[in-house]
Amino acid sequence: MTNPRTGVMLVALVLGGPLCADANAQKVSISPASNKQQVLSLNFTNNGQHARATVGQQIEITLGTVGPAQYGVPLVSSTAVRLENTALNWPPNPGGPTFVYIFEAAAEGEAQVIIPILHSPEPDFAEKNTFVTMIRVGPAHGKPPAVGKPDQANTATWTKAWTNLLNDAEQTFVPSLPRLTSVEVGLVVGNPGLPDEDLTLSLLNPEGEVLAVISKTVSVEDCCQVRFLFPNGGAQVSPGLVYGTRLKGGSLFGWKYVVGGYKNGEASSNGKPLLHDGHSSFLFRTFGAN
Repeated sequence: MTNPRTGVMLVALVLGGPLCADANAQKVSISPASNKQQVLSLNFTNNGQHARATVGQQIEITLGTVGPAQYGVPLVSSTAVRLENTALNWPPNPGGPTFVYIFEAAAEGEAQVIIPILHSPEPDFAEKNTFVTMIRVGPAHGKPPAVGKPDQANTATWTKAWTNLLNDAEQTFVPSLPRLTSVEVGLVVGNPGLPDEDLTLSLLNPEGEVLAVISKTVSVEDCCQVRFLFPNGGAQVSPGLVYGTRLKGGSLFGWKYVVGGYKNGEASSNGKPLLHDGHSSFLFRTFGAN
């Protein structure tokens, strides 16, 4: 997976000039993750349009390319809309990747979201295919919906043990709900210096095959509980079977673990048990839906 962050910095950017206001062109879908939660789903047909959201609403923008050109990290003009993470549409398209950019409407206001084209050999193509939308965020109607129901969790008290993410750190778990909507992991700053780091979380099926890949830029100021959201209402899983979450990064962060802990799964590193002489588990939580 090519990291969509490469080659462009996340900055606040406001472009002059009006956008074509066509609220009817946006697609608002009911997410299977919750019968109350509405996901605002946009794609390239919504390029240049206005969209409306409410505080707490999940926003997904799905974009794909063919050939070497790819979409990069979104540029967001205000804190009204916040990028949560980016999911690679799975299975990947051999002709070119499709990314699902998952945002949260974080506060009342207005934000312009620009998703630029990278690695295009033709400047005109990049300009024409850069995605731009203006999102107006209004007040929530009642309490904002939760992103799924709490399902599996390691509730043990952390005793300062952690391992870095240069190796493939994996935690297995057994879901009790048929859709996995998000995963939270407990991290610690292991080697201070950098302000943030790109992490990749992969969901593995019982055979060890990849079901989903999600990338996220994590700040040292907000790393205690890091949430990875799955697109399209969540990943379909079979309750009672053993799945895995694999976390990969660099040396900045460590994934917290404990001796013992979660009983229905185990922590491992590069395919081997994390502890050779006992059971261990990473700190994590999963959320799901029916």
